[in-house]
Amino acid sequence: MKKTLLLLCLTFSLSIYAQHHIKATSGAPVDFRCMNVRPSCKKASPARVEGLSSLQRAVGYIVDSNPDSITMSGALVGTAGTYPLGVIVTADMLRDYVGCKVIGIRVAAAQSLGKSDVWLHPISNEGVVSDDGLSKGQRLYEGWNNVFFNGEASWEIKEGEMLLVGFDYNETESMVAADVGGICTVGEAQGNDFLIYTDVGDGMGWYSVGNLGSLCVQLIVDISNLPEKMLSLTYLDTGFRYKKADEKIEMYTIASNIGRNSLSGYTIRCRIDDQDPVNFTYDKTLAEAANDHQQPVLALPAGIAVGTHQLCVELLAEDDAAPVSGKASKTVTFYIYNESLQRQQNYVEQYNSQNEYMASVVNPIFNQVAQTDNSMALVNIYTSDSPLAIEESGYLPALYAYTVPSFTINRSYFPGEEYIAYDVNFYASQYPDFVPSIVHDLMAQDMLQPSFATINITPYYDADSKQLSIDVTGQLAEGAADIFKDLSLTLLLTEDNVTGDQVVVNPFTGRLTTRHDYLHQHVLRKYVTSPLGAPVSVSGNGYTAHHTVTLDGNWDIDQMTVVGFLCRGAETVTDDNVKEMDVTNCCSMPLKGITGIHQLDDNAKVNTTSQYFTLDGQKVGADNLLPGIYIVKKEGKCSKIIVK
Repeated sequence: MKKTLLLLCLTFSLSIYAQHHIKATSGAPVDFRCMNVRPSCKKASPARVEGLSSLQRAVGYIVDSNPDSITMSGALVGTAGTYPLGVIVTADMLRDYVGCKVIGIRVAAAQSLGKSDVWLHPISNEGVVSDDGLSKGQRLYEGWNNVFFNGEASWEIKEGEMLLVGFDYNETESMVAADVGGICTVGEAQGNDFLIYTDVGDGMGWYSVGNLGSLCVQLIVDISNLPEKMLSLTYLDTGFRYKKADEKIEMYTIASNIGRNSLSGYTIRCRIDDQDPVNFTYDKTLAEAANDHQQPVLALPAGIAVGTHQLCVELLAEDDAAPVSGKASKTVTFYIYNESLQRQQNYVEQYNSQNEYMASVVNPIFNQVAQTDNSMALVNIYTSDSPLAIEESGYLPALYAYTVPSFTINRSYFPGEEYIAYDVNFYASQYPDFVPSIVHDLMAQDMLQPSFATINITPYYDADSKQLSIDVTGQLAEGAADIFKDLSLTLLLTEDNVTGDQVVVNPFTGRLTTRHDYLHQHVLRKYVTSPLGAPVSVSGNGYTAHHTVTLDGNWDIDQMTVVGFLCRGAETVTDDNVKEMDVTNCCSMPLKGITGIHQLDDNAKVNTTSQYFTLDGQKVGADNLLPGIYIVKKEGKCSKIIVK
């Protein structure tokens, strides 16, 4: 795992004051209609725990299959009072337990919390938390508490149903004074696994807590209605999606027994496209609620064609001919290529906020890397709570940013990671000198990944009309059309040294203040194309595109950069296709001095007595210059020209 390997070399405990305090996301309350869980190993199968019978399981956000794990203990709100805390258990997580009954709730506490109401409420399709549900008042002690509803009370899980589950957390004055609360969390937050009911600026409502991980709350489910044999493919990793025909697919799988009985063995059945299936059979006892890890290696079919392919992986229990549950099957897309091209730059998209103090800690580090590493094309995209945000980019933080600030490199998913995005927030605050090398290493790895198209940008600017014209050309690798189908070009503009507000932290007092003269760098100002890109005109093994845009009079063109990148075309991007939307190549060009560039028309001749250099300083021959911008040196003087 790219991020994990780089960051686990430091294993220091958290020490920043704000890390242990609930930092509810500012803005509008949670919209339950938009809730969903992204692919993650946290969606664990039901787990056997102490105090539950053989037909009872704990269901919820569970890391490493240990339902009793606690990552952070002692978090607090920071203001005495009673706060409902909860998690969303989505329909996807409950899909295989339809017809089973929730008979209780598990809650972990960092210290004794006194008597508390533990509760469950369904959420309607309109996103309304229902008054219906179940609750139980019980004292909560330090550690995990199994709270069973009274008598025969239970909640039957329905098809497509989503539940809000939690408890009323009582924070005392003594907790606040000691700076140690009673909240326990596990793992990292996913966006709907820790909610608080309060008012953080937009009225009373449910707000997402994004800095502490998953709230330690689980359902207690009676699984009497489950089949005797039932498997779940909890995790599937098939490595990088781009493969050569002579490679093999090295998989990593986690099979979970979510049935009522133990299994004497199971089979992993793999099928590529409509080819005959390949079976991997494991004669291994798999107890109920147990997991098994395997690493099957699948050879690609002889003569497999360049282009897009599907791999279907299914789990079969013992002698079953088909999976008992839909959770025992996953289909992934991969691509076969023969030829690839050199990457020019990495498209680094940072999701930022003027209201998050960690942005002021991370920004200088990324600005430093961007200045020293020519492979980085950095773009800062601000969340909707920031004045620097633009409406067209609003979907990107919602899609990628599990925390702010965080960033993607080429919007590319690294196998084994929980998210496409990364963050270096903890290390940036504790060991800032260490972070640039982390980011450099991440980019160096991505530069080695195959690219299937190049991108060359040639801008022209009319100062009178403030119109910017951009010509784009590029080459395509063999088979690029089969891999990308509809190649899409996105062009955007950034500006440096933009003055604006930014919440910062005083390193000595820990207090947060707002600086009004903060200089923001690499600020996304405008999309020249649609954010999802525009088609290009393909001819043979090359393509062209031309776009124009009128610049805002308040922008300083000498502080601006045009950034272009290529990826797959799509009408929309969701969690279902987000991993398909990686960037295959990127190129950026500062616009400073663009009005001083003159163009060679079709009849002009290149002066062969002059020396010609690319913008990155590489000397090139005067004969047959490719289209683009060049630095010309003659008699000790330099100028820029555009060759069309």
